[in-house]
Amino acid sequence: MPDRSKSPRVLVVTIAALIAASAALAGAASVGWAQLEVQTPLRGLVGIRLGGSEVLAALGPLAAFALAAVAAVLATGGALRWLLGALLLGAAVPPAVAVLRAFDTRWLTDLTLSAAQRPALSVPLGPATILFAGPVLAAVGAGLLAAAGITLIARGHRMPRLGRRYQTPAARVAGPTPPDGGRLWERLDAGEDPTAPPTPPVR
Repeated sequence: MPDRSKSPRVLVVTIAALIAASAALAGAASVGWAQLEVQTPLRGLVGIRLGGSEVLAALGPLAAFALAAVAAVLATGGALRWLLGALLLGAAVPPAVAVLRAFDTRWLTDLTLSAAQRPALSVPLGPATILFAGPVLAAVGAGLLAAAGITLIARGHRMPRLGRRYQTPAARVAGPTPPDGGRLWERLDAGEDPTAPPTPPVR
């Protein structure tokens, strides 16, 4: 029977989760999280919109980190994948905490009042209203990061790796030497037929 533990399906699902997490976190950074109505002396009633990057400045960098983790998963293996999984678990904590805090009306109102676009001498008219798109996207991104991290910790060492041609030179040296001495790809790149016997040198 085939060894299901080495099936690439888990690797593909993990990569898809990281890509989706990156998209969700990037979306959470760009959409609004809260709306607050304030009264101003000159402009009257004005609405202040609190963006995700103002709630948590790390949302954008975390989205980039999730995308970079895709390449890291493909290029690494063993203990390095376990370490990457631990980093992904840690990266899921800040957006998860931000989502939980967003349901604290007082904290959200104070944060909105400190936003840079607040007009001078403005007076808030009640508490801030939460906009659910931002927290939901952040929660999805955090959940996907955590799921990918747990998968890498538990099964990362069993996931398939890229072939030797895509490994670093150090990894190639550390791995077993192929029967052809590593010349197969060189002959293919040079346009030669690797199945043909080598041409003896002319004397």
